[in-house]
Amino acid sequence: MASYVKKHLSLELILFDRGFTSWGVIYKLKKLNLPYLIFWKKSGDWYKEHFASMNDGEFKEINREEKYNPDNTNYKVRSNFVLIKQFEYEGKKYDWIFATNVKLKSAEAYVKRYKKRWGIETIYRVTDDIRVYTTSTKAKIRYFLFMITCFVYNIWRCFQISLGEDFTLANFKTNVIIYMAKVGRIYPAHYDYFEDVAGKIL
Repeated sequence: MASYVKKHLSLELILFDRGFTSWGVIYKLKKLNLPYLIFWKKSGDWYKEHFASMNDGEFKEINREEKYNPDNTNYKVRSNFVLIKQFEYEGKKYDWIFATNVKLKSAEAYVKRYKKRWGIETIYRVTDDIRVYTTSTKAKIRYFLFMITCFVYNIWRCFQISLGEDFTLANFKTNVIIYMAKVGRIYPAHYDYFEDVAGKIL
């Protein structure tokens, strides 16, 4: 997928959560020459001595090498790691570890860049709320319903961008009616019908 996207889009950075803590992932990304930032799990003791010598808010870059053994092979994989000790962000302090092949100027820059990934989590949460549930095992049906979910989500986002962040799924119907009335798409005589249709959809 990354190879396909790379052909059509300019990739600034690929963000991964802790579920992708893997030297195999790093090996593949380096082989494809892709920029990455992986939120690394705190496993083992290798990072503890570094954190012990750092001050709160400080960040440190180190280079590590591990073996990657797919299909009885023996590859050595290297990556830079950024350790950030007790960095305060939005009123809370955390220790952060990132595996990455990009260099940024500050701890804040790394954390802010990674935080952009949280928009993806928001999309998943919203689409889960509005998706059509089915027990069908037919791939075409499940794919069609997923596409409908994406379509509804994108309509909502278009309205949200136009009307502002106060536009939410909770007030979707009311805001759509107000918007449609303001731009002259519906008139008072149509309200009842429009509400009926919206109610069936939502």
